[in-house]
Amino acid sequence: MNLYEYEAKSIFAQFGITLPPGARITKPEELRKIHFGFPLTLKCQVLSGGRGKAGGIKFAKDLKEGEELAKNLLELTIGGSKTESLLVEPKVSIARELYLAVTLDRTHGCPIFIGSAEGGIEIESSENVVTLPIPYPFHPYVARDLAKKLGLKGSLLLKVADVATKLYRAFEALDLDLAEINPLVVTTGEDVLALDGKITVNDDALGRQELFKGWQSKHLVDLSDRECRSTMMGLNLVELDGDIGILCNGAGLTMATMDMVKKFGGQPATFLDVGGGSDQEKTLFALEIVNENPNVKVILLNILGGITACDDVAGALVNFMKKNPETKLVVRLRGNNQDVAEKMLAQSGLKLIPDLQSAVKEAVQQSKTPVGAKA
Repeated sequence: MNLYEYEAKSIFAQFGITLPPGARITKPEELRKIHFGFPLTLKCQVLSGGRGKAGGIKFAKDLKEGEELAKNLLELTIGGSKTESLLVEPKVSIARELYLAVTLDRTHGCPIFIGSAEGGIEIESSENVVTLPIPYPFHPYVARDLAKKLGLKGSLLLKVADVATKLYRAFEALDLDLAEINPLVVTTGEDVLALDGKITVNDDALGRQELFKGWQSKHLVDLSDRECRSTMMGLNLVELDGDIGILCNGAGLTMATMDMVKKFGGQPATFLDVGGGSDQEKTLFALEIVNENPNVKVILLNILGGITACDDVAGALVNFMKKNPETKLVVRLRGNNQDVAEKMLAQSGLKLIPDLQSAVKEAVQQSKTPVGAKA
């Protein structure tokens, strides 16, 4: 889950990282209640990148200009992400910009610091980027080593190392995938401030991190309505351009099923992974979500019964077909309680196809059969 800048900065503040004063607005006239003095910085709050290049950051010299800029910025869509609000801060007098981040490096199998003695856009292309593995348990000397590698000395080295330490503490405590400050600025008064912030929370940690309870729904703005509802239900749905709705349990099984559909000339309309522990309610919801897609001509369900029992899936299928008797449905079930499931499906007029290749061929054939014709 990606956070807005104002949310990332609220977390930075909780861990003691120094920030410029800021206020969030959703209407231009709210600028009148902000008393930071001018000039002001107005920044679009979007979840996509490239905000600066897209004109999503402006500077206002007075209230009249600020309200006009705010009106235009609030109407911006950047990278497909509509501006949610504006973060307003006093314009900072910058003497130097740095880059600082903590992320998980799967090659090293541990978190790493990423730093640069310069900040700004497209920092990843800079030749001056420094990476440093972070051993466990963490000790502040690692942050000081990073500051030394960036060529910093004296009080500035200690100030930047302190920010790096606090950034790692936030990363570790909140199960983050990324905590980034770009730029970390040194002001003309030699203060060190996090001028911008980006945080990505590990999705698997949302259930155990009380801080983020209830946050997920407002961070799904870049998904379609069906994808958003699926995510909130704990399903992994990606909508595609084809006409065969694919529903499986497990990302690997779903991808393999998609590959086989393509191999036999079909076009997937959905990638839907219901997970390994789906019950009847969740499976029924998944079927209905796939069926809502107007491009879907046939649903191919491929479930391996382990934690999820085949008879639970069969119960959902029977209920689904009672509500949607005209839907074309191809069912492949293997595993726990498969025999019970087969009897349940047979009684409701549904055929279970144990062989995956046969099931895929059947789904592809049905997708190519004209509406009203017999498959």
